[in-house]
Amino acid sequence: MRKKSLRVAVCGLAAALSVTLMFIGGVVYIFAYTVPMLLGLISVMIKKSFGTPSAVFVYIAVSLLSLMLVPEKECVMMFVLFFGYYPIIRESFEKIKSKAIRFILKFILFNVSLTVIELICFYIFGIPFFEDGVFSAWLIIGFAAAMNLVFVMYDFLLKSFLILYEQKIEKRIKKFLK
Repeated sequence: MRKKSLRVAVCGLAAALSVTLMFIGGVVYIFAYTVPMLLGLISVMIKKSFGTPSAVFVYIAVSLLSLMLVPEKECVMMFVLFFGYYPIIRESFEKIKSKAIRFILKFILFNVSLTVIELICFYIFGIPFFEDGVFSAWLIIGFAAAMNLVFVMYDFLLKSFLILYEQKIEKRIKKFLK
């Protein structure tokens, strides 16, 4: 009973911290992209400490609360449609033996998600693709290329953070949670 209560409490605190950080995503434009990535690290910790169902619970709670409470919808969409669930499902990609297929599938998922995010932001929330309203094919290509580079770095960050978490942090957290 105590472990279940502790898990619920930690997951609730993680969700509350995540929604609070989502508010910060609206302060500076670049935070609309970096805060959802940072929240992915919290998802990794929840998944490793309490399992996938707990991580999914936190993802759903943060997504719903953020959609209702956070005014910066681009930040919310980045979390809901990619960075919130990708750290949870990333392990499934890692099971694919062929690095080339794994790489291609990750990029397809990321680029489809990014496209859907930008379309929803533009057509549903009325957020212009660029602040000055200039809509250039070269700017879109540059943005997509930059975001793909960021995704490569993010995927590497998740891998490195997972190793760090397993080797240095997880033992301390599990000891603390006993």
